[in-house]
Amino acid sequence: MSMKVVLGVVAVLAVVGAGIIFLGQNKQASSQTNSVTLTSSGFTPQSIMVKAGTTVTWTNNSGATATVDSANHPIHLAYSPLNLGNFASGETLSLVFDRPGTYKYHNHLNASQTGVVVVN
Repeated sequence: MSMKVVLGVVAVLAVVGAGIIFLGQNKQASSQTNSVTLTSSGFTPQSIMVKAGTTVTWTNNSGATATVDSANHPIHLAYSPLNLGNFASGETLSLVFDRPGTYKYHNHLNASQTGVVVVN
């Protein structure tokens, strides 16, 4: 094989490898997960900003059964997919936010515990 052919093959392999790495990084960004923890003090962080397509996971570390429900208390009509319902201490709930907007939520069993997800 000539040196030109070898260099050409190496260049093609480098471009293909870079493309695979780039596509893998974009896939990770679109399936990004963000976490919110509920303690007896409330949701932390209280406000979270994510990109559309992101999964948000709530973990209940409050020591009691809690809920994640959309605003407004007590009717929960602002964004029905966010009415995730009860989860015991130690459990998690998740939701993929697929469109931009500001989504307020609260713990229905302790309505002073509130949070917001901002999706851009």
